[in-house]
Amino acid sequence: MSSMIHFDDLAPHRGYVIGEIACGHSGDPDKLLQLIDAVAESSAKIVKFQIFTLEERAIPGEEAWSIFEKLVLNERQWRQAIDHARKLGLSIVSDVFGRESLTLATNLGVDGYKVHSEDLLNSHFIADIAMLDKPVIIGIGGAHRSEVYHLLNFLKQKQLISQIILMTGVQTFPTPIEAHSLDEISDLITKYAPFGVKVGFSDHIDGSREEASAIPLMALAKGACIIEKHITIDRANKWTDYQSALSKFDFCKFVQRVHTLAPLLEPAGMVNEYERQYRKMFKKSPCVRRDLPKAHIICPNDIEYKKDSTNAIPVSSERLVGKQLAKNLSTGTLYQYANLNNKIGAIIVARCSSNRLPNKAMRKICGRESIALVIDRVKRCRSLDCIVLATSTDPSDDPLAQMAQRESVPVFRGSLDNVASRYYEAAKAHSLDHFVRITGDCILCDEVMIDKAVESHLKRCCDVTFMANMPFGTAKEVVSINILKTILDTVVVPSNTEYLEYYLENEHYFSTHYVTSDYDFDPCLRITLDYQEDLELFSKIYTYFSDVNPNFTLGDALDWLKENPKIAQINMHKQQKYLNYAVNTQLTI
Repeated sequence: MSSMIHFDDLAPHRGYVIGEIACGHSGDPDKLLQLIDAVAESSAKIVKFQIFTLEERAIPGEEAWSIFEKLVLNERQWRQAIDHARKLGLSIVSDVFGRESLTLATNLGVDGYKVHSEDLLNSHFIADIAMLDKPVIIGIGGAHRSEVYHLLNFLKQKQLISQIILMTGVQTFPTPIEAHSLDEISDLITKYAPFGVKVGFSDHIDGSREEASAIPLMALAKGACIIEKHITIDRANKWTDYQSALSKFDFCKFVQRVHTLAPLLEPAGMVNEYERQYRKMFKKSPCVRRDLPKAHIICPNDIEYKKDSTNAIPVSSERLVGKQLAKNLSTGTLYQYANLNNKIGAIIVARCSSNRLPNKAMRKICGRESIALVIDRVKRCRSLDCIVLATSTDPSDDPLAQMAQRESVPVFRGSLDNVASRYYEAAKAHSLDHFVRITGDCILCDEVMIDKAVESHLKRCCDVTFMANMPFGTAKEVVSINILKTILDTVVVPSNTEYLEYYLENEHYFSTHYVTSDYDFDPCLRITLDYQEDLELFSKIYTYFSDVNPNFTLGDALDWLKENPKIAQINMHKQQKYLNYAVNTQLTI
């Protein structure tokens, strides 16, 4: 069984523990195999060795020479140990102390390397290790920050910085608790974030103390991406390096504890099922306190909150007060957006300065501009009070404004880069309460699902309603205007609001709802306009339907593409610019 370490996977909530054997084998290959077995039994995923030659660790005649002389293993013994670890499914990291041990470890096929703090200043040696394109753990115990900073700059200049892990901790056999700083972990993460490095923790606390298990857990909570922990079979045996090692039994307990608690450190994101259950059990919904007539303006005394687990409505009173009723409401009725006078519009965002397919909004498909085709489809919607084309104030977008005027569609011109601002200002300019977010590349915008989503949005009263089971590029959202204001006021990287859906789908921030289509299609299907291949696909679709059914729907197109899979495959190999995990969508709320 082969294993490897993925740098991107190393994160506090994933609970990676390195079973550090170091010289705990006391130079005995059989003891080494026992320790490997113990690491595997614990369910830790990584084992670490110290591969070295005697000359790399000591000077002849000194005490260290006689110590390490008893601990050296040969290549055959290491190969046997590594083969054994592989069969147990373990990934392997090795300390290397010089060119000879680096060559041996590389020939043995280890999955990652560690450079001891004693070699921190050996910059070119570390660069050579980083060139092997595997994770490199660099011990920084006892180092000056200037030494760490200069090393990282050196590696960055050589473009060898992509898989570096800084490992805190010193070893004094054992290391006292007060020698550790948990704040150092978060401090390193913050200060070296521009380098893209990660930070791990190695404690070397007396293995007989309870703190030897507790403090590494605290280190994870401070942001350590990986924990290095010494292991021995039985501390009473006093094998080499036992001072800071956990016994086999305690190491297993420690790893199990990490795997139980580490998931709690997962970055705040989606609301979990327990939170959903809690909301359903306890959150109250706004109800009509007394009979109210149509056209009544809601005031605070018209609202009372009661539990309704069947039809919970997540609306605050501040969003209701001042609104006008669209119908008579009797006492006890749940307030819904559907009962209010709302103005709902579609906001189509487009610009001409696309990088992947320049001027794509004005590219013609069967003689008509692509953005005009989007407008045609949105005009079919029955649930909208208006349609607005939102483009930028940049002169390059003048043709879009002229085209919208030709199509009798109002134009709003705003920020080129801050898309959330452009949406919000356009919505405010037209007094919208809710809007359908439509991108200019959605050439087959689906009026059927838009109407369903709007209807459901007004009944469920969530912040945003999504379309589910839609081909890539066709799923749009219905958004309440106040949520857009929240994003605009609290976004960390305003330019990233080009990918507004990534913010909206975060249930940790907003209440979300989904309306699911019954379409049947290839999940690899791509129906959006970003590349020349996309343009070719749309041209074929529109050319076919221009003769047989000019008013074709998205459903019609999907059925035709199922019958013509070669056409559907024209653009399937193209990828979106950024995946959601690659975009910073943080809000300061």
